[in-house]
Amino acid sequence: MIKRKALKYGVFEDIETVRRYDKETRKWMRNTSKTFVSMVKKWQMNENYVLDVGTATGRLAIEFSKKIPTLEVIGLDLAEVALVVARENVQKSEIPLNISFKKGDAEDMPFEDSIFDLVISNNTLHLIKNPLKMFNEVHRVLKPTGRFIITDYKRSWLGIFWNHIRASYSLKEITDLLNQSNLQEWEVKESLLSLNIYSKV
Repeated sequence: MIKRKALKYGVFEDIETVRRYDKETRKWMRNTSKTFVSMVKKWQMNENYVLDVGTATGRLAIEFSKKIPTLEVIGLDLAEVALVVARENVQKSEIPLNISFKKGDAEDMPFEDSIFDLVISNNTLHLIKNPLKMFNEVHRVLKPTGRFIITDYKRSWLGIFWNHIRASYSLKEITDLLNQSNLQEWEVKESLLSLNIYSKV
């Protein structure tokens, strides 16, 4: 197993980089959102309060709001420049979206306890300095009956070619972190490129 190497910079710092990222990932995020939306529909979560951790330019949150318009979605990100583009993307939508955005740290979320029905996060975990703190914050802001979907890259030999994969975690590392966390009733499924953490039903 290739050794993990954390990214030096995990937060967007300039608007040009954000806009380039948004353009390059738009279609991919639309496809990725289908898995998230499908699971939420399976759970029959229709009128719920949703938090998207590490929302970046808001693409996952926007797709959620489009596919399940009865949801109220908040996107959280540490980079204000990313939230600027996220708000622009909402304004460009042809249909009204029930979305808002807030600047904040995944390790110290600016929300009260037990207020969200669902927490989602996509490819953010490897950017977090202390993922255990993020897991515990997810637990704190979720209602007792709340659920979560957290996906990220999986570290493998492909990290030789792409630093985001090298900065990611192995299945064992994520499992160990989850066992140390306050999150309960979880399961981890792995694919070739990703680790997917779900509330166990």
